[in-house]
Amino acid sequence: MKGTDTWGFRLGEAECQVDPKSKQGGSWRIQDTNKLYPSPDPGNKYSGYRRYHAWVTESVSGFGLTSFFSNIGTAYFVSGENVPDASKFSVTVPHTVNGSLPADSVVVFKGEVSPVYTAWSSGGLGMTDSRMAVSMKQNAASGWTSLLTTPANTFQRDAAVGAVPSVTDPTSGLTLNLTKTAASTWSWSLNIPADKFTGYNGDDETQTYTFQVEMVNPMNLRSGPASIERKIDMTPTTLTIDRHDVFQVAGRAYKYVDGDRKIPETKGTMVHVTWPDNTGTDVAVGDQGIWQAVPPEGMKQGDVAVQVLSDDAEGPDAQGRFLGGNQSASVSQMLEFRPSTSSLPLTGGWPLSVLRILLLIALGLVGFVACLRNKQESRR
Repeated sequence: MKGTDTWGFRLGEAECQVDPKSKQGGSWRIQDTNKLYPSPDPGNKYSGYRRYHAWVTESVSGFGLTSFFSNIGTAYFVSGENVPDASKFSVTVPHTVNGSLPADSVVVFKGEVSPVYTAWSSGGLGMTDSRMAVSMKQNAASGWTSLLTTPANTFQRDAAVGAVPSVTDPTSGLTLNLTKTAASTWSWSLNIPADKFTGYNGDDETQTYTFQVEMVNPMNLRSGPASIERKIDMTPTTLTIDRHDVFQVAGRAYKYVDGDRKIPETKGTMVHVTWPDNTGTDVAVGDQGIWQAVPPEGMKQGDVAVQVLSDDAEGPDAQGRFLGGNQSASVSQMLEFRPSTSSLPLTGGWPLSVLRILLLIALGLVGFVACLRNKQESRR
């Protein structure tokens, strides 16, 4: 170094190697590890740059003769993107009301992002901002579906905190809603139409999806992915009433029905039974989707209705997987007052004791009549 005030910081030395492609000499290379610059130093980051120059020192004569400066080359540094924070992700799933999804239902995927690179709205630095790429995958399938990639200059450093921009992906048609919450932090939400979640066949794996976010720096290099897995259950329970009399109301519950193919509802699912007097009873689905309830004593005649209710739309189970919160369609039948087979003669139950008494009385009468006949015959 001959003059640190004009020559800059010494990066190092590299030996020229013979270059067969060059008629005038050799070629050289050196790596800038960004560890030798004194403090304070902006570092190799966006908006930071280095200006490099070189000269040759000959080593044959022993005098160390040097050349003039080379041309000056300017390098702008672009570092890798940070992996998004998956702990800030959330997924909200719509659920059926009386057996049907409300119109225009969407699955809402939310999060927060702090891109390393942000752009000036005027484009002053000549480089674009980071992009955010969102995709999802049905776990039973193998491929990822791209949902949205933000266009250039979405994340602007001179946008005011509280600004609420939005961007639309021309391919998917989905719109990302943004809110700038700090100098370089944005919260975002993406509405995904319910009809994009297809392929459910009764297997829980076909209802489980992984949502993924990646950041892409201006050199088109992606960060590591951050993801969240959720069960997207938007299929209501199907109920049947197979018996409906004063002694028992019973039927079956199915979580998936496709023609003749019926998959029983998960054991423990609660079925709400509404009696003709508007009182209710909750019963749990048992094995093979069977549910049953006993009408309260003295229940009047009228319609009895059954339905799966779901006030807890997003409750996790013991494994941390989210359960569905779908409401089934209500199914009703007239509560019948047909006699129980147990009350018919010779079928057992409480009438059997009465029948025995009547038989004893009849036998007594037969014996009495027989005695009278014996007396009459003896008189003759």
